Formats: sequence, C-alpha cells, structure tokens
Amino acid sequence: MPVITTRVTEKLLKDVEKVEKEEHTDRAEAVRKLLSHAIKEWKMKKALELLKDHKISYRKAAEIAEVPYMELWDTAVKHGIDIGLTSEEAKRDIEKWL
Repeated sequence: MPVITTRVTEKLLKDVEKVEKEEHTDRAEAVRKLLSHAIKEWKMKKALELLKDHKISYRKAAEIAEVPYMELWDTAVKHGIDIGLTSEEAKRDIEKWL
C-alpha cells in the first residue's frame, strides 16, 4: 500500500486523535477513513457542479461520483439542480431501466 506523508496543524492532529479515540482505531486507519469520506464528498460536489453547469449528463455525473444513477438523481434534486424532466417523465424513464 502506498504511503502519504503530510504536515498538519496542531488542531487537525487533535481532531484526528479524537477520531482515533472515538472509533477505537489507530491513526493510520482513522486518517484513511477521513480521507476516504472527504474524497467521496469531493467527487459528489464536483459531479453536481458539472451537472448544474450542464457540462455532463446524469449518467456521467453518477460515474464521477461513483454512486448509482438514482442516488445521484436524488442528491441533485435535494440540491435544487434542475433534472430536465418532469416527475412523470422521470418515472417513465426509470421504469424503462427496471
């Protein structure tokens, strides 16, 4: 497994130590969990930005975010992103794929 080394502030170190304690894990595992979570959030944010700007399709956005199409669709709706379909059109399209 590759190794990443970085400098952090004292506050960030204390926060990581708190996660270690709460999760009953070592520092490496705590940092891996936090990094994984942050990257997942970043991918979703990036996918939604591109989608909102009409630069990519919903399917491509789901691929970027690494989530199922319907999860991306629900998240986009929650963020007020126009999905380009009425609810009836969306239902019809979904039924075609099931």
